[in-house]
Parts: sequence; C-alpha cells; structure tokens
Amino acid sequence: MDLSRLIQRNLKKTRFIIGVVITTFILFLALFSPWIAPYPREGYGYVPLEYENRKLQPPSLNHLFGTDVLGRDLFSRIAIGASTAIIQAFTVIFLSLLIGLFAGISAAYFKGVVELVLNYLIELFMAIPAIVIALFLRLSTGPGLHVVIISLVTTWWAWYARITYVYAKSIVEMDYVVLAKLSGLSDLKIIERHVLRNIIQPITVQAISDLGSALLEASAINFMGLGLPPGHPDWGVILYEGITSLSLEAFIRAPWLVVFPGLFILITTLGFTLIADPLREDLDPRLRRRWRLWF
Repeated sequence: MDLSRLIQRNLKKTRFIIGVVITTFILFLALFSPWIAPYPREGYGYVPLEYENRKLQPPSLNHLFGTDVLGRDLFSRIAIGASTAIIQAFTVIFLSLLIGLFAGISAAYFKGVVELVLNYLIELFMAIPAIVIALFLRLSTGPGLHVVIISLVTTWWAWYARITYVYAKSIVEMDYVVLAKLSGLSDLKIIERHVLRNIIQPITVQAISDLGSALLEASAINFMGLGLPPGHPDWGVILYEGITSLSLEAFIRAPWLVVFPGLFILITTLGFTLIADPLREDLDPRLRRRWRLWF
C-alpha cells in the first residue's frame, strides 16, 4: 500500500482528522501570518513607541493574547513565530531524512568497509547530544537559525540512518535483489526499484511522527538562548522572554506570557502526532492495542 492510499484509509478516523485540522491551521497561520497578525511589525520584534502604556496588558479585543513587557502584541508575535516553527521542524526532518536514507541504504547495500565505517559513524553521532553542538556553534558562530538546524540535523540523521539500515538490510538479502544483481542491473536502479520503494513508506511515516519532536527540541534550544537571538519571533524565544523578564509576583499577574506560546508548541506537536499515529498503526497493527486501552 502506498502512502496516498494509507492516508485515504485514515481519513475516516477522528484522531487523524483532528490532527489534519490542527496542522492545517498552523500551516495557514505560518503562510499568512503577516496579514493575519494585527501588529506585524511588533510580531517581528519592533518595540512600539508607547510601550510604557501598553506593556503587560491582559488579553482583550485589541490584544487577543495580551502584551509583553515591551508592549508588543503577543498574538502577533506568536502568529509570526508559526512560520519559524514550521521552517525549523520541516528543515530538520527533511535534511536528516535525506542524509539518513543515503547513509543507511549505502551501509546495507555495499557492505564491507562501507558498512563498517558508516555504522561506526551512525553510532558515534547517535551518542552526541544536540545541545552540545548547539552550544559549540553558538560560541563559535553566534546566534541564528543555522545553530538550531545544524545541531539537530547533525544528531538526527543518525537515527534515520539506523532505521533505514535495518529495513534495507532485510530487503537487500531477498532473493529478487540477488537475482537483480546477477542479471547485471546497475546498483542505482536496484536501490531505486527494489530497496528505496520498499522502505520509503514506513520511514516517511516515522518522519511525520518526528516533526513534533523536532519542534520541541528546536524550541528548547531557542529557549536556552543558544539558537535564535532575543526578540526573534520564535515560540521558544517568546517563552524564554516571558519567564526571564518577570518576577514571581509579576508572573502570577501576567501568566499569558508563557501560557500562549507554550500552548501553541503543545498543540502543534499534538497535531503532528495525531496524524502520524494512525498511519503507524496501519503499518504495524500491534500498535492499535495501545489506543484500545484508552479509547
């Protein structure tokens, strides 16, 4: 069953539909945030001249999510930040998947020294925490989006390479692949026709499932001040600014500064998870038992 038919089968499931609705809403917000945000300049970090009169205003019709300590409209900040969140998550997963597929298939197909070296590199990079790489890049190159993407891709590609290697190894040892090699078919065509086509579906579903985790890790790196600089419209940065700019008493009086960015991180992650879980259940029916314990 290809991925399109798998998606069509799950369109009847409530969880999947809710996930699609949530994800569509976030993608819509990311694409059209400059027109949706009531104060787009403030969304990008511009501090209004009258910030003294506007700071820490509670949610209202004029400011749906309230304002922060610099008087910026929080809804505009979060709306503009949706595009940053999507860019980070999708870029990390796409690049990690691309590198992982190449490394995993190469290790499984060519064997020998190639398999030994690639498996060693996979194990090595799986053991390196992304936060260590982010800290090194932050100190050596300064803050920026590249810190988040490079630090996560450097560690995440190894996980996809390991998964790909396990799937590809079982395919490469099949009789029809051996016969294809004996018939003189080129390695590239064998990999494309017989290996890649048989493993791309479960790995793609795994990648969809990991989008939420990528968003969480990217937000965590930005929250710790290692990625994007202060003032940037990123949910992790907004959350950091909301926590560090207030005393405990002020935080109790202005909880919206952390509630709304945290809520959007949670909802977006939930949307990706609700899409991926039914797809994974169809690929592995044993996973359905987990949901039956709850619903």
